[in-house]
Amino acid sequence: MEIQTGIKIRKKQESPPLIKNIREPKFLLMYAPQRFNLRFGAVKPEASLGNLYLAGALRDTGFHVNILDCCLGNERYTLEQSFYRQTPLPNRMVRIGMAPEDILCEIADYDVIGITSIFTPQTYMVEELVKSISQTYPKKLIILGGINARTQMKRFFDAGVHLICISEAERTIVEIGNILRKGSRDFSGLSGVAFVNNRRIQVNPMGIIEDNLDLLPIPARDLLPLDRIWKIARPHGGVLTVGQLDKPLPYVSVDTSRGCPYTCSFCHISGEQKGLDTGYIGKFRFQSVERVEREMISIKELGAEDIYIEDDSLLAKKKRALNIFKMLIKFGFKLGDVNGINLSHLHKNESGRIVIDDEMLETMAEAGFKRLSFPVESGSQRIIDKWASGKINHETYDISALIRKANALGITISSCYLIGYPDETYEELAQTILVAKKHMDAGSEYVNFTIVTPFPGTALYNYVIQNDLLLPGIEIADLDWLYPSMKTIIDPYYLEFISRKAWEFINKPERISIIRSMAPQII
Repeated sequence: MEIQTGIKIRKKQESPPLIKNIREPKFLLMYAPQRFNLRFGAVKPEASLGNLYLAGALRDTGFHVNILDCCLGNERYTLEQSFYRQTPLPNRMVRIGMAPEDILCEIADYDVIGITSIFTPQTYMVEELVKSISQTYPKKLIILGGINARTQMKRFFDAGVHLICISEAERTIVEIGNILRKGSRDFSGLSGVAFVNNRRIQVNPMGIIEDNLDLLPIPARDLLPLDRIWKIARPHGGVLTVGQLDKPLPYVSVDTSRGCPYTCSFCHISGEQKGLDTGYIGKFRFQSVERVEREMISIKELGAEDIYIEDDSLLAKKKRALNIFKMLIKFGFKLGDVNGINLSHLHKNESGRIVIDDEMLETMAEAGFKRLSFPVESGSQRIIDKWASGKINHETYDISALIRKANALGITISSCYLIGYPDETYEELAQTILVAKKHMDAGSEYVNFTIVTPFPGTALYNYVIQNDLLLPGIEIADLDWLYPSMKTIIDPYYLEFISRKAWEFINKPERISIIRSMAPQII
């Protein structure tokens, strides 16, 4: 059944006109330029896997498809004309990427422009890109996808978007191509999309959510400018150690599962597990070891040496994870980091006692892991239980011992902590800082403090909106984990001040120097 939201938007954004001459549409999938804060933040290419899966699906079904990362450019542009082209914006922000006129030139020959928008801080850059495309090429079909796209639909439709994919889109993007092949732009019967119909946003029923991830295409990594990514050597999954900067790093990102069994309030998966708006894309699903092996063969052929694993919960099925690690040993890959790791999975119950899972940690070390990020979340057990799914227990898990064990196996550890939960007290904040200092003393190479942020699509966002906790004057597109955005027990000024000073106090000077060297540098 079709659902209409009742949200009115500008008339000019009604369904695009019928085009009968596109029998074989050409797709260009894009990453928008990026926007960073001058104060802090390692500038890294995005190259998220979503576009790569979509490109693989299109190519496997015979469509012409290419990828343009506006932050990186292609062989026609130097890195100084793309990644190091850093333009000042208001509020100490910096735009990073190709010049707008160069982007428009690159898309001229394509019929369908697909843009990914995952992160809320990307909003302005995606808007800028969509407006320039729609104004310059009004006949091109503009499609948006990603968690940020579906949570800010009206905003992006107002900018000029024609279709927004509201769920997993490997099947949807192919169906869009099939409709265009028929000379049509009638998407009224297409599942998994939203569009404008009679000045209202129409959200169609969800498409099929793929339970068998073995059926997914192999991501089209060969369409990325890998030489540029490797030269920049700043993987999404981690911060490089001393001595690694300015050296090529032949790496790729992979995911072997989707979804997560946990429901942390600050993560968008907490909303996606219920399936109300997206279908059950937050449900934990995984590829077979055999499917992972096929993908590793294709990665080996690209010349990659390092793997960064983007799974939200890689170790949730421990036997499977162990088999994957053993398979990676066979391929000779080095493993960089894991996006999602639950510290409970590095422990086991032994005769009623919680102890370190030596087999898991040792196998990870043997597989080539050189660093891991530990999501400690908070030093307060009450906070963890209420806001972070109760993922760890400070009374039963000796994280300091785990850090020392990892170090002994040659794995460096960075530890991550969130501060500024709505009901967090000064005492609980102090607990977190003290725990972070304890972990640094135990051998963490780096600790990071981020401020809890209610990004759209999370359970936390819904809570904040329902309870009127958003700070006055906060623009959703400006949400950033560097700055407070909620009404909290702790005064926002002091929260930001403590976050910055704790980071500077606990981390080693050489690590701080590395992070700051990777922040935007205006040329």
